[in-house]
Amino acid sequence: MKKRPGFTLAELILAVMIFGFMATSLATIYSTSNRHMFQNYRANVIKTNVGIAMRAVQNTLSTSTRLDVPAYGASGNILAFASNVDQVTGCYPVGPGEARWHYFCIAPDANIPAINSLYYHTGTIAGGTGCAVAAPSLWGGGYPAFCGFFGGGTVTLLMQATRPTPTFFSRAAVDGVNERDIVRVRLRSLWSASGRGFGKSQRDVDFTLDSAVQVHRYAW
Repeated sequence: MKKRPGFTLAELILAVMIFGFMATSLATIYSTSNRHMFQNYRANVIKTNVGIAMRAVQNTLSTSTRLDVPAYGASGNILAFASNVDQVTGCYPVGPGEARWHYFCIAPDANIPAINSLYYHTGTIAGGTGCAVAAPSLWGGGYPAFCGFFGGGTVTLLMQATRPTPTFFSRAAVDGVNERDIVRVRLRSLWSASGRGFGKSQRDVDFTLDSAVQVHRYAW
């Protein structure tokens, strides 16, 4: 019989305990880092979506020559206007190029009905003899029948998980708007952890952008 080096039972138990402790620590570190990674990723996605939506509203609204909704002194979650259409008479086109209508609104999301999303509708206003002729073409303000896909025109889903604060679009003095050609745009997106079934494992993501946009119109 030869003597062979080995481990005592106490040493084996101690080794198992140390290994278990290390495995638990590594699992906790992985879970925490994974949770933070997804939290940061989600926050970046929300901020990016709000930023893209704001740029879309700003760029499109800056081309407006006729602003219908909200009315001056009012606010709401619908923004309706037209480009290359006269504000007073409705004749079009006022200048070179085509006339278009634009419609931003909030409706239940097509894929997640429990949340609301910001949609953008747009379309070309057909025909048009111009405003400088004896009998110009007149546009009466035909906007979509309802908000969301199939509501009318070309529809784009701009931003999910909307949360008006209290409204997205304002031309009211109470919101600091004292000029007719200014629209205050406040876009807010709130991703609710509890609403998506995450409980306390994730935090809410709440992001808001606030901007004042000036429109350019030919007449009042």
